[in-house]
Amino acid sequence: MKLHSEVVDVRTKQVLEFVDITPEMEAVIRRSGITDGFILVRSRHTTAAITCTESDRDLHQDARELLEHLLPRDRDYHHDYEGKDNARAHLAEMLGFGHATWAPVRHGRLDLGTWQRLYFIELFEPRVRHVDCIVVGE
Repeated sequence: MKLHSEVVDVRTKQVLEFVDITPEMEAVIRRSGITDGFILVRSRHTTAAITCTESDRDLHQDARELLEHLLPRDRDYHHDYEGKDNARAHLAEMLGFGHATWAPVRHGRLDLGTWQRLYFIELFEPRVRHVDCIVVGE
C-alpha cells in the first residue's frame, strides 16, 4: 500500500464561496501514481469546510440562505470575541458541512458520481487557505 500526501492552497474571494477543487484533487492523484484507493481531503481551518455536492449555483445559494436562516448575524453568540461572523463560521463548519470528505480513486482518477464535485467552502474571511490531501492505495 502506498501513501501520498500534499497540501494544496486555495484562494477564496468572498464569504460563503464554493470553490470547485476537483481539478486540483485530480492533479494530486496523478502526481501520487496511485491507481486504486481513495483520497482524503481535509481543511486545515475551523472556519472553512469541504463537501461533495453538485455544481449547481442555485443549490449553493440555497445552502447560503439556509446557513443565514440557521445562523443569523443578529443572534448573540458566546464565541463573540472574534466577532459574530467568526462564531457563525465555526458553527457552520461543525453543523453544516464538516471539515473533510473522501472519494474513491479508480484507474488513477477520482470516481465521483455523475453530478458530484469536491468543494472548498469559505465560511469566514477570504484569504489563502490550506487543504490536506492524502491519497492511499496501490
